[in-house]
Amino acid sequence: MAAPLPPAPPGIKLTNAASPAIVVELFHDVCCPYSKKMYDTVHGSLLAELEARGLSGRIEFLWQSVPQPWHAQSCCMHDAVMAAKILDPGKAPAYIAAIYACQSEFFDDQIKDLSRVQLYARLAAIAADSGYDAPAFAGKLSLDQVSGNAGLGEVTQHLKWAVKYHRTRGVHTSPTVFINGIEAGDVSSGWGVSEWMEKLAPMLA
Repeated sequence: MAAPLPPAPPGIKLTNAASPAIVVELFHDVCCPYSKKMYDTVHGSLLAELEARGLSGRIEFLWQSVPQPWHAQSCCMHDAVMAAKILDPGKAPAYIAAIYACQSEFFDDQIKDLSRVQLYARLAAIAADSGYDAPAFAGKLSLDQVSGNAGLGEVTQHLKWAVKYHRTRGVHTSPTVFINGIEAGDVSSGWGVSEWMEKLAPMLA
């Protein structure tokens, strides 16, 4: 039997452009400080600037999941993002922002003595503060019903799709940005709104 295919294209929508002329994919790891820096700019400032200029309907931003295995906790963090997407994709961008806001609490030196269950509990608490139903979210990350090496069911399947997608695109480092399907290697995590606008505006001319 063939492996299951995702019911929709991978990624979490940060915008709701009906007919975008530009699609920007942000391949990020929620445990990566440089991904955080880029997300803070895009989600925190750039999207508002595009809306103010009347351009938000022409550019779609998609957040793509890239758990980096050298941060063991990253996989658990991305499990939680998949749970957020499954339960309410509209709230997922705010949940990602909330994880980034306390990202340093998940760094190696802070979680070295925590179990996987304890990590999920922390991530579920952040989800509750982000407007998710606490029991429903915790249920998605519960290991109580796991048999053998089966993983977290629907959550694990969504993470498999996300990982297969970024591997297929040849993404290794985070953050990596694709614009209209092509890697934009010049886009930097250090960019502010002005640099982003300088990149995007000519493409809309």
